[in-house]
Amino acid sequence: MMKIIHKYIIKNFIKTFLFTTTTLALIGVITNLLEKMNFYMRYKTPFSLMIIHVFSNMPWWLVQALPISTLLALLFSLGNLSKRNEIIAMKSAGINIWQIIFLLTMLSFVIGLSDLAMREFIIPKTSTYETIFKKLIQKEETSPKTEFFDLVISMSDNKRFTIGYLNVDKKMMKDVVIEKYNNEFKIEYLVLAKIGVFNDGKWILKKGVLRCFDNNFWKEFYFKAYDSGLRVSANDMTIQNVKYNIMNTCAFRKYINKIKLFGQIGIKKQYALIAFNIRYAAIFAHIVVMIIGIPFVLESMGKLNRVLGFTLAIFVIFIYWGMQAITRSLGDNFILSPFMAAWTPNFIFTTIGIYLIIKMNK
Repeated sequence: MMKIIHKYIIKNFIKTFLFTTTTLALIGVITNLLEKMNFYMRYKTPFSLMIIHVFSNMPWWLVQALPISTLLALLFSLGNLSKRNEIIAMKSAGINIWQIIFLLTMLSFVIGLSDLAMREFIIPKTSTYETIFKKLIQKEETSPKTEFFDLVISMSDNKRFTIGYLNVDKKMMKDVVIEKYNNEFKIEYLVLAKIGVFNDGKWILKKGVLRCFDNNFWKEFYFKAYDSGLRVSANDMTIQNVKYNIMNTCAFRKYINKIKLFGQIGIKKQYALIAFNIRYAAIFAHIVVMIIGIPFVLESMGKLNRVLGFTLAIFVIFIYWGMQAITRSLGDNFILSPFMAAWTPNFIFTTIGIYLIIKMNK
């Protein structure tokens, strides 16, 4: 009997969930199309390229729609059971309501895993395509940037590299300056070189001078080749502005480690860490809205119509998103840690949901 009831609940939930997710995602895509209409007209974009560009963002809009779709599917599927007194019939048949709550929570967990899979394997690719299509529309060069000027890299061992020119393809740099300081921030030595080449996993400087400092005196040593001690590849020596959603977890960790490696511990690191934590907090957002929605549906949905239920679902989601925006802002301003900035809304809503469920069963 329980298997039949579980299949019945799952069928009703998934049917509503798929419909609302697709509808909300299409609304997002259409809204995006209307917002970019001036952009397409300015560049006289062919219709086929315009459609491809717009729908390349479809997976991202699907992910954004998942939390509200989860709540709406809960309201309409479980709400129908409540209105038709099927919940009461289940209780009369000796079915524990906690079994239904557990089933719905597992469904939301599966949705969260699907969210993670899309962020890891699908959205990075489609977001990259979206960037490429945008450059094609603007008739810009789509190949990655390979030349960089005036780079400053601060290493964790009190060493700073200043590079006048870096060519990633040729693995070559020019006008290199290395400054090494002691723990009292007094300079220990200075290296000046015209050229640097990457060979066998290390940067070798050529045609330069080494100046060793001792109080107010220094000694100079000219060299034809000098091991800089830098073991970072040319590709990893630049931190370009990237969209967080085009990176999977591996690329995201690499990006954050690169920021740490080069001593960029300010706002750029804070933004990246908050975005990284939000990626995983978002996975549990589906469970959070499910926990807070279940007691509301079981207690009140029988008295509400679909329109009011839909309105309340939107209201709850907007409160959640609003709280997330507030905590993220607090994190951006270093008031909250990246972890707390991302997870605080989940903690608060989960606590409220558990309280309502316990109160409902008393």
